Amino acid sequence: MKNSTLFVLINMLSGMGYSLVSPLFPTLGKKENLSEEILGWIIGIFPIAGTLFTPIVPILCKKFSRIKLLCFAAFCEASCTILYGLLIFISNFTFLMIIIFTLRIIHGCCSAIIGTLLYSLTISLSNKDETQSSLGKLEIGWAAGTCSGPLFASFFYKLGGYSLPFIAQGMCIYISVYLSLSVDTSMINEEQEDEGEISFLKYLIHPEMYLILFGFVICMINVTFYFPCLTYHLTNNYQLSVSISSLFFIIPIIPYLIILQYLDKISNKFGIYFTFTCGLLLSGFSSIFIFPVPPIPHSVIFIFLGFLMIGLGSVPVFIPGLVLLGKTIKKIDKSIDILSANDISSAINNLTIELGDFLGPIVGGFLTVKFGFKLCCLFVSLLGILYALIFIFFFKTYIQNDIKTIYDKKNSNDIISSFKVETFRMKTYSFHKIRERNNSLHSSLTN
Repeated sequence: MKNSTLFVLINMLSGMGYSLVSPLFPTLGKKENLSEEILGWIIGIFPIAGTLFTPIVPILCKKFSRIKLLCFAAFCEASCTILYGLLIFISNFTFLMIIIFTLRIIHGCCSAIIGTLLYSLTISLSNKDETQSSLGKLEIGWAAGTCSGPLFASFFYKLGGYSLPFIAQGMCIYISVYLSLSVDTSMINEEQEDEGEISFLKYLIHPEMYLILFGFVICMINVTFYFPCLTYHLTNNYQLSVSISSLFFIIPIIPYLIILQYLDKISNKFGIYFTFTCGLLLSGFSSIFIFPVPPIPHSVIFIFLGFLMIGLGSVPVFIPGLVLLGKTIKKIDKSIDILSANDISSAINNLTIELGDFLGPIVGGFLTVKFGFKLCCLFVSLLGILYALIFIFFFKTYIQNDIKTIYDKKNSNDIISSFKVETFRMKTYSFHKIRERNNSLHSSLTN
């Protein structure tokens, strides 16, 4: 089996464990009388653990084999998922909080290792012209996993309640250990790496770097802020069951997968900066549909539409942004080896996405408790739109160049089309003239 296929499968299984928590932890919260704010911290501690641990991953890659790290992280991730299912049997509240936060921290650190290594190895082992395509496939694997998680939750929750989905999912994730051991290491030359110290700071001082990274954070907040609140919102306001509410978490995956198929064509046609900007704007507008406010009708259909917009807006931000990070790092430090450069770009990407993943549920839970879910959605939407405008201001030259390129291509196509039409007319005109001369000549000869 090819390495790229193995990476996609590992990412898919990792996504499965990640996506179970949001639809099922609120049921644990009802049993223990946990508020949306506490649930936000429980869900959000996972990405903040990943955020803090991510800078250590490139250093660990200098000390240990990447494949061994991948196997270890996959084993721990599967074990944490199974243990989530046993939390419901803990009756002591203090002990429950200690265990649940410990598991979330361990799971977050393991996810940081897996995410960093998979993206780094994918970039390193892909052909230059296939980098976005390979990253897209990796994203498809993650999307398929996060899509399968709520489906698992919906199906197995009906069969065995809270615990069964976690146990069944965890057993599946153990397969990642075997898949990690099956990776072909002959193409991974770790002996020629530079042994120098790795510092993130010299890359983060460049404006282009941190403005792109802030875009990741803001977009991720729009993607995750509703995690601790959505199940309550749908069950209380629309009388939907937990099983049906769980399915709403997979709606963004549908447009996400569709857009991934055409991402290369989109970014090539519209330019990376313009594509990135459109993703930020679409992601920002999506949040006001989660809790529809006038003039948007208060309907499940528009909530569905909001989730579709979330999926449409995410892809143009995350994938082109990751490509821009890698190019910028290599431009800043030309002496860095390829594996280390990709480790750093992947780690920085993971760090900021995990930061947004942490802030989203925290912000969502806090604002919902203080002001209600309706104002929470409105605030997050305004945050996304405002940052999109800031991004446009700082990168207006690049965006204008992208728009100019689109316009030039359109004019070029119009000129080519016009030339073809005019050529056809000239050929037709010439044909008629030749026919007229032939007819005239024929008439002269016959007379």
